[in-house]
Amino acid sequence: MPDPHEGSDTDIPDNDAQSKNPVKKHGIGRFLVWTFGLLIGLPLLTALVLTGMALVFRSDPAAHVPEGFDAYASMPSASAFITGALHLKALDAALSTPETASLRGTVRSLRANPVLRSPLFLRLANVRIDAAVYPEGGFVLAADLGLRSAATRLAPFAIRLFPGLLAKVEGLSYEADAFPPRFVYENGDLTLYALLYRNVLVVASSTEFLLAAARPGDMGPRKELAKALGSKGDGSLRFLAEPGRWVESLSGRDDPLGRLFNELAFPSLSVVDLTLRDERISVSLDLPWSADDSLRPLLDRRSRTPAALTRIPASASYFSLLAAGKPAELWDGAAAILGPDARKAFSGADEASKLAFGLGLNKLLFSWMGEEFGVFGSDRGPAPVFFASVGDERARKDVFEKAFGSLLVGRDLSAVVDGTRVPRIVFPRWLRTFLESIGINLVEPFYLVHDGFLYASSSAEVLAFCVAEVRGGELLVKSDRWKETASAISPESSVMVYYTLDRSAPFFLRGSEGVTQALKLYRRGVASLKLVAGSMRLELSAVSAVSPGLTEIPGYPVKEPGRVDSDPLVGSSPNGTPMAFWTSGRTVRSMDLSTGISKELQLDDKAWIALDTQDGRIAALWAISGRGTVYRTDADLEPMEGFPLVTGQTVTGPSSLSAERLLVPVADESALMIVTPAGQTSFSASLGAKARSAPAVSSWGIAVLPRSFEGNLYLLDLTGALVPGWPAYLSGIAGAAPIFAGADSPAAGMVAAVTEEGQIAAFLADGSPAPGFPTRLYGVFDSALAWAPGWRSFFLVSAE
Repeated sequence: MPDPHEGSDTDIPDNDAQSKNPVKKHGIGRFLVWTFGLLIGLPLLTALVLTGMALVFRSDPAAHVPEGFDAYASMPSASAFITGALHLKALDAALSTPETASLRGTVRSLRANPVLRSPLFLRLANVRIDAAVYPEGGFVLAADLGLRSAATRLAPFAIRLFPGLLAKVEGLSYEADAFPPRFVYENGDLTLYALLYRNVLVVASSTEFLLAAARPGDMGPRKELAKALGSKGDGSLRFLAEPGRWVESLSGRDDPLGRLFNELAFPSLSVVDLTLRDERISVSLDLPWSADDSLRPLLDRRSRTPAALTRIPASASYFSLLAAGKPAELWDGAAAILGPDARKAFSGADEASKLAFGLGLNKLLFSWMGEEFGVFGSDRGPAPVFFASVGDERARKDVFEKAFGSLLVGRDLSAVVDGTRVPRIVFPRWLRTFLESIGINLVEPFYLVHDGFLYASSSAEVLAFCVAEVRGGELLVKSDRWKETASAISPESSVMVYYTLDRSAPFFLRGSEGVTQALKLYRRGVASLKLVAGSMRLELSAVSAVSPGLTEIPGYPVKEPGRVDSDPLVGSSPNGTPMAFWTSGRTVRSMDLSTGISKELQLDDKAWIALDTQDGRIAALWAISGRGTVYRTDADLEPMEGFPLVTGQTVTGPSSLSAERLLVPVADESALMIVTPAGQTSFSASLGAKARSAPAVSSWGIAVLPRSFEGNLYLLDLTGALVPGWPAYLSGIAGAAPIFAGADSPAAGMVAAVTEEGQIAAFLADGSPAPGFPTRLYGVFDSALAWAPGWRSFFLVSAE
């Protein structure tokens, strides 16, 4: 019996086909898994490995700072410090010196950079930076990149794979074959070198410093350094400084201060706390010192709170106070430092005192004076008030009675101020006459004694008012301005200075260096020297007090070589930079007012200038010499095409601009030479005499007033032709230029001038006198009139 399934293909299972389909499905799945694993897993694994390396293989930034620095600082957040310091007004003043002018321009460019204000930059730059400054301007920066170093470790490989990356940053290159391999950034005169070591980015000013910082050094010697920097400071920035190098300039001077620092040694680094804000600056500096036995009595004592602080009136605008010991002790310790001239002067004064009073200086002054003395100035008047603590009142009375009983000193009790009798020390007329004949002005001071202090001044009124304030409890230390200024200063002090720049300037603010200019922005301050065993602490606290008058812009005034012969002409360059131009003899000078950088253009004779501005932007600067050589330059004093133009004309006075053309008074034909921007020249109608002042210009005419006995005032149209009805006659000689007044149109405009004898003349466009003119004033007038359109009035100043 045949098999019913025999010969039926559909009934026989295909085992091979059934086994192939699952294989294909699983193969595609595995392929996709491996593909996604490579695309996602491998980068993720690489990132995890790099992150682990960034966490484990780390280096301390302090280990990359070579020894021998002048100053060392550690900033917890670079972005916070940069954003705070970059916009500080004092930074402009600190960079105001000629040496730092270009850097000041860079700072202002950084302020305008939106990248530095972006949240991304603030997050990326929120890193610790250790910085050190070395002699002759060298520096090293070491930044802890933290987890960011997981990406920066790939930088050398990324540069090899994508060499075009560096081209996106102008001036940046990578030297792979150098040792060590490094990045180089060049921008003008600035060259920086950088490398990456684990988590640290090192930037140096030279290849030598970069090589020294490339590998971490021994952290052992830096433990004390890290401890000092890590402790909580009083300011927003704490750094270490090498005091010996900072006082080298002082110790090299042949004066008492220089000799004092020459006798001191500074065995360790100084800790400096600094707070910089627009409204306040605070500085504290600890100086460990060592010295020989002669100076120890002066410096090796603990400072205390001076009693004089509660004896200075509320009206005091400045004071200087010394509370370091009795005068005899100070003299014994300081005599060697002050030098032979001081010792000789003291010896001569001591002998003279013995001859006059029978008392030496030790008895006359030192026997009764206490440990505090100084001087203050008051808002009550310009005369300063000197004060000294009285250590022995009985000795003072004895000395004063003996002095007043001599033939050389007397006492005048006639002065009474507000019910208070103010005695005065007087000297015989013969003694005053003799001393004045040899150039000595003998001061006869008023004096008062109150609450253990003697006060003396050349003004009885100032003295009486100040002492009355002290008696009534009106004290400087109670005032808000003292509390605001001295809040960061310890009252324990051996030397203290309180100042207001409107009335006084302490010695450390009398220079012109950048740091001094920055400190001058804080117009009221307190400086103090506090002594402890083996150390001295210098403190300064200053606030940006509002000045009652004008204050200087940071970086100004700027001293320029040579004299200034013309009024400055000011405008903005095409890129918005504020510029100023003036002349000095045959030199034209320009200054970039944002940086203080100046340039000059030499002419062949005395120079005159005129500035062509359009909407405040400088289109061109015209300059002409006395020999008729005309320049047309850009804001950088670079000549434009077709210039300089040699005309050979003799120029007789300053020039003016009319419709972009230069109007130059010249001797030939006694006319105006008209120069176009294309360098073409023409001449106006003859003026009859040489013009010595600049032509006046309006939209409808040109007015010229030659200096001559004829007294003719000329009005020209814009082509230089004489207007009918002119010249007009003045009854006198005029030394100043004419002006246009009234409306800027021929229908309602006027031309006016003043003669040296005081006649003011004004004429209408047709040459007829304006109603009410001429009029006569009394005096001599050599300056031009000024027209005030809003008041429809003339203003002028006489020579007197």
